[in-house]
Amino acid sequence: DAANSSQYLYEYLDEEDYGLYGLCTKEEVLSFSRVFLPSFYTVIFLVGMAGNALLFAVLLMYIKKKKKMTELYLLNMVVSDFFLLLTLPFWALYISQWLTWDILCPVLNAMYTLNFYSGVFFVSCMSLDMYLQIVHACSPHSSTVWRNSVLVLLVMWILSIALSIPDGLFTSTRQITNTTIMCTQDYGQEHLFWKVVFRVIQNILGFLFPFLFMTFCYSRIACVLSASQIPGFRRALCLVLTLVGVFFVLWCPYNVVLVLHSLQDVGVIRSCESSRKLDYALQITESLSFVHCCLNPLLYAFVKKRFRAYL
Repeated sequence: DAANSSQYLYEYLDEEDYGLYGLCTKEEVLSFSRVFLPSFYTVIFLVGMAGNALLFAVLLMYIKKKKKMTELYLLNMVVSDFFLLLTLPFWALYISQWLTWDILCPVLNAMYTLNFYSGVFFVSCMSLDMYLQIVHACSPHSSTVWRNSVLVLLVMWILSIALSIPDGLFTSTRQITNTTIMCTQDYGQEHLFWKVVFRVIQNILGFLFPFLFMTFCYSRIACVLSASQIPGFRRALCLVLTLVGVFFVLWCPYNVVLVLHSLQDVGVIRSCESSRKLDYALQITESLSFVHCCLNPLLYAFVKKRFRAYL
């Protein structure tokens, strides 16, 4: 999130090294973020809102006629994307220093984290739904399956909200210069351990575990499909695999950079030049991850034949 990006004009990685190395200047990183991020956020907001609004309307019409859990999970993913997209104009204004309300800083950061977790959780739920239908032949129209799936959705939302709370609590505004106020994550030296812990949790729950879970689900599905010819499921499987693949291609670089930032926090990476490069990498990979908000509507509009009938 924007608060994860290093927005300090000056920084040194280890207080003991200050006398030897001095301050690590970050003016170039800050200048880059003020030009690149607001422009990119604006484009993603406009394209993403248009596509997701259309997909939301189509999903509502479709779910009313055919209660299928895959579409219900997708509907929740669209809602999750809306949460993220709504924060982007405020982040753009914040980075440009046109808006510096203190209360917005933790709220925006928490909403971002909420979207990160809920998005990957709902992709995992779609994988589970496909696994149950194909491998265990569970009927998607069963009232029991429907109730259990709704319960799973509630648990996913509650878990996502709980995981987003620390980012809201440890985020605040900081006066950098007389004219510059930045929204930053500030755990302080006494809470540095928890900063690393929360990032490890983000990497594990938001990337590693879902990846392993989806690998298991789709490997089992592939085995079943290779042994039988089930009408319609190959196309559905290709679509969900595409969604999962796009999601991880967009989110994987960001998670790798977060791991490197954690190594910097614990002192493994210490050089000023490496710190600057990580700041650039964080802004670029994080921005790349936002593209998933625009791709889901396009994938469904052009791939799902039954959805195109409603467009």
